[in-house]
Amino acid sequence: MHACAFTVSNGAAYLAHPLGLKNKEFDVLKRKCFRNCIIYVLFSFFGFILTVSAYEGHDHAHDTVITIEKKTYIHFQTALLGYQYIYSYMVKGGANEISDLAQNLIDAASQGVQTEPEGPGQHMMQHILEAAESLKNAKNVNERQAAFASISDTFFSYFKSWPNQLIRNRLKMCRCKSGHRWLQPENSPTACPYSLNKSANCLTIEETVY
Repeated sequence: MHACAFTVSNGAAYLAHPLGLKNKEFDVLKRKCFRNCIIYVLFSFFGFILTVSAYEGHDHAHDTVITIEKKTYIHFQTALLGYQYIYSYMVKGGANEISDLAQNLIDAASQGVQTEPEGPGQHMMQHILEAAESLKNAKNVNERQAAFASISDTFFSYFKSWPNQLIRNRLKMCRCKSGHRWLQPENSPTACPYSLNKSANCLTIEETVY
């Protein structure tokens, strides 16, 4: 087995045989060492480029993936169930029932805010809490619809990050031509909770089921 070493002359590096021999075996070894050095440099360079590009792409996109702790998920599920009950009464137009159900949503979201560490998950639960309080205190149909829309938008943000959870919760995402959006059970007849006036736009609904 032969070892190889580098010598420096006039600022340039050369691969030298330790015994000063220039035979065929040493030439092969020299070429292998040179090739490996080039490959290492190329992989290092392009690996750096890919890392920087991925990081910059993330910064420019400003994507926020909402995650929640397991201990918070039970409160999220309770809030989601309360939302579905509220949805059914939004369709029916039951103002008194909606106010009572909003309290259940407040309680669940409040617990979620306490159990979830600072971050997107806690911000989501906080938004649900604030919108639920607005829903409970709503004085008319417009205020109820605005509060319900705020809750719907918050849930939409979560399920867009984790669409598989729609399947698990047996929900579908709906949007009407007027721009309103909401979640409802996938096996229930599609109905817009904002269409008390039965406008044509609200009766044109797009569904997203995963």
